[in-house]
Amino acid sequence: MNIALAIKYLYPEADPMRDFMVQDNGPEPALRKGAEEKGRVRYEIKPTEEGEEPIEGVHYRYGIDYNLLTEGEDYDLVERGPHIAMWNLDKPQPTEAELQAAWTAYLEAEANKPPELTETEQLRADNAALLLELVQTQARQDQAEQDQAALLLSLVEGGVL
Repeated sequence: MNIALAIKYLYPEADPMRDFMVQDNGPEPALRKGAEEKGRVRYEIKPTEEGEEPIEGVHYRYGIDYNLLTEGEDYDLVERGPHIAMWNLDKPQPTEAELQAAWTAYLEAEANKPPELTETEQLRADNAALLLELVQTQARQDQAEQDQAALLLSLVEGGVL
């Protein structure tokens, strides 16, 4: 399912660059119990001034170093798949079932939509329409000439000319 197209089907006025963002981070690590302390590492951000107490978030931060952990023992790689990472619409965020229904409806609408012509096919269709119009114009002109000749003949026979 393409979540972005399903959202655009539900909310056609939504702008995918401003109103919502669909993201797929690929496999992400999910820590098991007790692994956080084992892989916890302190990262220095900014050195402290003399006599200053270090403050977390300003001078240092804690993070997880997955090189210190073992996959399958301390953490698992979990595939979350595509998901809505940002939602800025005033309307409620659609559920998975609503997105699936919108995706199905979108696919049906696309299947029922007439195929778009290539540039060459479009030019051929336009050319055929112009040729038909030309033939019809020539037929009208021929008819007008015949009518004019018949009128002229009747005038000559009537002795007017």
